[in-house]
Amino acid sequence: MTVSQTLNVETALAYIGFDLSDNVIVTGDSNIRDLCSEWTTQGTQNLFNSAVSTTFVRNIRAELHGVVHSLIASKSLITLYISASDLINTIPTLYTVIGDRAPLVIHAAVADPTDVGDVFAIRQTGAILLASNSVQEGHDIGLVAHSLAVKYKIPVVHLYDASAPALKFQKIQTADYKSGDFLANLKTEVDGYKKNDPISQVVDQLKSTLFLKPTAQSSIDYAQVSQSIGNQVGTFEYTGEGDASQILVALGTNPVSLADAVAKLAQTGQKVGVLRVRAYRPWSEEDFLAAVPSSVETITVVDTAHSLSTAWGPLFLDVAASFHSGKYQGKPPVLREGRVHIPAQGYTVEFVKSIIAQAANADQAVFNVGSPAVHTNGVHNGVIDFESTNEGPYIKILEQLFPDRASVANISSESSVYGKHGAAAPEANAEFGFGMHLVLVQNRARFANSVSEVLKASKSDDSISEELRKELGSWFQYRDDAEKSLKHGKAAISLLEKEHHQHATLEAIYEDRAFFSKPSRWVIGGDQLSYDVGNSGVHHVISSKEDINMLVLDTQPYSEKIAPTQQDRRKKDIGLYAMQYGSAYVASVAINSSYAQVVRAFMEADAYPGPSVVLAYAPKISKTGKGVSVPLAMLKETKIAVDSGYWPLYRWNPSLDAAGQEPFALDSEKVKREIVEFLDRENHLAYVLSSKPEVAAHISANAEKELKTAIENKVQSSYSQLLSSLNAQPLLVLYGSDGGNAEAVAKRLGSEAKQRGLRPRVMAADSFSVEDLPSEQSVVYVVSTAGQGEFPGNAKETWKALQSAGADLDLTKTRFAVLALGDRNYWPLPGDKHYFAKSGKDLDHKLETLGAGRLTPLGVGDDQDPDGLWTGVNAWRPILWQALGVDEVDVNVEPVLPSDDAIKESSNYLRGTIAEGLVDTSTGALAELDTKLSKFHGIYQQDDRDTREERARQGQEPAFSFMVRCRIPGGVVTPEQWIAVDQIADKWANGTIKITTRQTFQYHGIIKRGLKASIQDMNRALMDTIAACGDVNRNVLCNPNEHSSEVNAAVLKLARDWSEHMLPHTNAYHEIWLDKKLVATTQEESEPLYGKTYLPRKFKCAIAVPPNNDVDVFANDLGYIAIIEKGKIVGYNVTVGGGMGMTHGNKKTYPRLGDVLGFCTPEQAIDVGEKVVTVQRDYGDRTNRKHARLKYTIDDRGIEWFRKEVETRLGWTFPPARPYKFVSNGDRFGWVQESDGSWAFTMFIANGRVRDAPGSEEKTALKLLAELLVKEKAGEIRLTANQHLVVARIPPSLKPTIEGFLQKHKLHSEHHSAMRLNSMACVALPTCGLAMAESERYLPSLITKLDSILDSLGLRSDAISIRMTGCPNGCARPQIAEIGFVGKAPGTYNLYLGGGFSGTRLSKMYKESVGEPEILASLKPLLTRWSQERVVGEHFGDWVIRAGIVKETTAGMNFHD
Repeated sequence: MTVSQTLNVETALAYIGFDLSDNVIVTGDSNIRDLCSEWTTQGTQNLFNSAVSTTFVRNIRAELHGVVHSLIASKSLITLYISASDLINTIPTLYTVIGDRAPLVIHAAVADPTDVGDVFAIRQTGAILLASNSVQEGHDIGLVAHSLAVKYKIPVVHLYDASAPALKFQKIQTADYKSGDFLANLKTEVDGYKKNDPISQVVDQLKSTLFLKPTAQSSIDYAQVSQSIGNQVGTFEYTGEGDASQILVALGTNPVSLADAVAKLAQTGQKVGVLRVRAYRPWSEEDFLAAVPSSVETITVVDTAHSLSTAWGPLFLDVAASFHSGKYQGKPPVLREGRVHIPAQGYTVEFVKSIIAQAANADQAVFNVGSPAVHTNGVHNGVIDFESTNEGPYIKILEQLFPDRASVANISSESSVYGKHGAAAPEANAEFGFGMHLVLVQNRARFANSVSEVLKASKSDDSISEELRKELGSWFQYRDDAEKSLKHGKAAISLLEKEHHQHATLEAIYEDRAFFSKPSRWVIGGDQLSYDVGNSGVHHVISSKEDINMLVLDTQPYSEKIAPTQQDRRKKDIGLYAMQYGSAYVASVAINSSYAQVVRAFMEADAYPGPSVVLAYAPKISKTGKGVSVPLAMLKETKIAVDSGYWPLYRWNPSLDAAGQEPFALDSEKVKREIVEFLDRENHLAYVLSSKPEVAAHISANAEKELKTAIENKVQSSYSQLLSSLNAQPLLVLYGSDGGNAEAVAKRLGSEAKQRGLRPRVMAADSFSVEDLPSEQSVVYVVSTAGQGEFPGNAKETWKALQSAGADLDLTKTRFAVLALGDRNYWPLPGDKHYFAKSGKDLDHKLETLGAGRLTPLGVGDDQDPDGLWTGVNAWRPILWQALGVDEVDVNVEPVLPSDDAIKESSNYLRGTIAEGLVDTSTGALAELDTKLSKFHGIYQQDDRDTREERARQGQEPAFSFMVRCRIPGGVVTPEQWIAVDQIADKWANGTIKITTRQTFQYHGIIKRGLKASIQDMNRALMDTIAACGDVNRNVLCNPNEHSSEVNAAVLKLARDWSEHMLPHTNAYHEIWLDKKLVATTQEESEPLYGKTYLPRKFKCAIAVPPNNDVDVFANDLGYIAIIEKGKIVGYNVTVGGGMGMTHGNKKTYPRLGDVLGFCTPEQAIDVGEKVVTVQRDYGDRTNRKHARLKYTIDDRGIEWFRKEVETRLGWTFPPARPYKFVSNGDRFGWVQESDGSWAFTMFIANGRVRDAPGSEEKTALKLLAELLVKEKAGEIRLTANQHLVVARIPPSLKPTIEGFLQKHKLHSEHHSAMRLNSMACVALPTCGLAMAESERYLPSLITKLDSILDSLGLRSDAISIRMTGCPNGCARPQIAEIGFVGKAPGTYNLYLGGGFSGTRLSKMYKESVGEPEILASLKPLLTRWSQERVVGEHFGDWVIRAGIVKETTAGMNFHD
């Protein structure tokens, strides 16, 4: 009998689990936890009249196994509620429960039915696996699960759909399981289980432990169980035509929309069906084959396990095995596997049609639907989107380094325990994997003995050829050499194929030929190995002296480790333990810190003739902040862990010690005190300090010194307070500042306070302890607002401390004033108004609440006021001085920092004190004024914002480094120069190369002591960085996609000539960086073109060759559009006044496209450009840098005035512009034959970042390609303004070789969507000081989600330009993209639409302050409409204007309208 009830899936399973269990275990926050906890508190009994306990397990990996084991020992009935993504951590528990022959029900929530990769991890444990996809099925199969568990004394895992639809309440038919046959049968089974003979149980456990065999029944009687609940539940469910020729097979958790879509297709006459797998384990071949229509011709397995790295998915293999088991009568159907990324709207009819169509036409058995490729360890066909598992990237590297010989035994730990070469282990113990490998070692040793015996016998046996004897002998000699054993092994196998039948031993050798290859043996484990090094098996591996490697993943995030409640004293340092043992290779690595170091450590471990231990940092992220994805949080955690010394990077190679070389190599700048002590004992510390002197300072920063320093600071503070009380009234000025405004105001207040006779101290808020506030007489806070009302990074700890402050913080004797800074238009929506100056307002209220006395009312500085924030500051200052009693003192306060022009004028032609700052070892930074001058040298001072807060917490200065940008007019370099670029990136920078939107490249992460040497290395490669930044003419762009050899040569020459013409004349660059002393002369140094103050702001120039506007010529201050007649350039149309930069909330700033000024001949081009520059030099705004670009000069005075001023300086009048047409501003990917017969290949570089990563060793490949070109004495490399790369001037004879290289290294671009090919992103976080949101690290993953929408609409090949920046400065030119994103706060962007596909129209804001959910929800219906409404050839940007989605922007001045 059934009863109609309204339930959702969680409520239904909560009732069932509680009613049928003695103990409920919950692992996550959910409605189930709340219900079960409430019932336990109320004393509600189960159906067996017993009380039920509810246990919450937070740390699954550390706690679950022990909890379940203790309950099993007491014969308790257990129900576990868990996320399917955590099933991996239940594997040790499942094996134990199977060995104990005990019932256990696990209800596993599949929150994302579009990706069930985690499910397959437990398929070989022996547990029963059931799947449901609706509330009704969840209820029915939930009851079946409990019945089966008790009946067969085995774990049953029920995978249920926990997506949004299943969490809605709906009417279902529930079984009356509280009475009748179901309950009677269940009680009988339970009684039998609880009274089981303990002796027989011990025997069963021994058998299970000895043989390690899954004990699940090969055939489970589902029919009997399902009949007892009143609703029939079968192992498989078929929906569709009875005579279907094509069917889909899918796991039972797949959305119901799949069956719905198939049913709709069947209604149209298509012979299709879908077979859902409800009982996945044990797999019943009989039931499966019985459910398949006999008419079927093609079966497609729908696989949504995106993280698979195997050739075939597990479900596909089960299906294939069924048809080849001998139980199927007839011709097997064609089998296909579709690896599917389900669209956000689920399975639509069109999407299912595309699956069926691809299955029918696929050349390969495995194909992809809904995404460019199967998602594998964080790389989408070489495009890194940071969506990776914890261990996946490390395993990917192992497979890349040792593709034919990697042998991996996984210990159940953090993620997947299956793999191409792997085997699941029953316990979280290294001994199992070690034992597995040891067996293989012994088998290979026996194989080698067989070869030896054959070689001995062959001396008197001529049945073996001389060639085979020679190869077998060579293999035996080099059997432990990976490369040589592989070489001679392959040769031997080739000969054995002909000769193995001649000799019995040869036959055996041929059968075991896999042993010719020397395996790279790896055992992989997780945190659990660190808790008991002796009993976990780690000791056995280290002491074995066998050639076996361990990869130990540490998944505890640094942010948890430093929390007092998370300190775990039981955890041991395996690396230190192994180094002390003496005979093992040891390395500590972190893939998100140094990919190259991981590769090197793996290769050294593999080559080491003994045991190796590689400790790999892979933090598991359970919670992230707004706008931060899990992979990005992993990256940040890693950077902080390495930077702080918590996770040092090092390598310890005892074989080097035996050879008289230093065995320890430190690959990071900080190291743990315990390792330092070990190195000191082993007499290796002196070498480390001499090879890396920067480490010495960090080593001394131990707890004792920190305590001593704190005491000294306290004494000094007390002494300062004493002096203050004797001499002058003290004033503490604290600031919270991200962009520098609050800091500047605070310093100005400090300067003025000093003139008024006060004794001021000015510092960042977090540099002062909140505990010391009660001892301060007067405190002023100047606080800016970050993001949505958040505190700036250097004031966050202060705010946290104040929020948690109790009664012991007595502020009754402290007077305070708060100056809150903000921009009232930054968040213009009515609901967001409260964000304005929120940080300062909150602080003001909190201090008052804590009892502090007021000096002044809250002061507010608003960027929108007539004088910006200074309007409010200047109105508030007199009130402050009056409150302090110093208002009548006359002062003459100058700005804290001089104006930019004053800095330039007094810099001695850009020298400043840069040279002195470079030798100052007390800080990693340059002086503040020098950072403005260093830009003229192509250098930006930056710091790592990912580590900024943690370093401030530790009392350290920010992790300063420098971005260095090369000057490469036209973007053309030789292969030799590219090799130098690659080497400099590895030697001095962060190991990556960034191709910029200005057709050059820049380095990130160069620290001060390497700055000069890196520039000297560039100089040796005939490159420089002068004028790559600063208020001068910057790197000049020109068209890299060839029109004709003659045309391209001409525009490249113009780019180089113009760049040289506009270089500063100062010798400062050569003196500071190249050690070239100024020759004594009586002639005074001068800048004849720029003058001492150079230009008001930066100046950009580009040269375009129609029809390609791949340089975005109208986005530049100065542009040249080549006019070609009869294959030759006859002149240029000159454009002026372009620029993308603006300021959020300030409508007086805006992007602007350049105006066409007129036509000039090639001979006049440089003179025209010079005159344009001089007009801007003389008339540009030098009082407001936000209004200082040429675009504002032109708009303020008019284009006609500007044209006449230039003409006056030229002495002639511009002829009218010539006709031209642009069709695109993108690049041409793939091969193109140029006019001189040579070939050029344009390759996609994701956001210009050339790097190595698991699955995409792009940087290494490009270096090898450059070396190949040098060897062949051919080719050149061109950078594009879209951040891509062209390998050009390839002779026809060399093209096949280059093509083979490109194929081998996966450098082709055809698998990318057209949207991705037309994407750009700036660097943004973590190095750009102006960034408000992510850009380069986020855009790829966003495009992946948009690709799914495009795929479902059939728009994958339709080009749409999409660009993103982390701030409104516009480096990636998003304001002229069809879809543009401008960062406003973490995870928040302004969305712009309607830019021209050819770069000839500005966009318009469509939505303000949106996050990813709103972005996807906004773009999906627009893309859908475009696919349906567009006319032939109509681009998306044109359509949104025609459809009235946004208004057309006709000029920069109406951009904000």
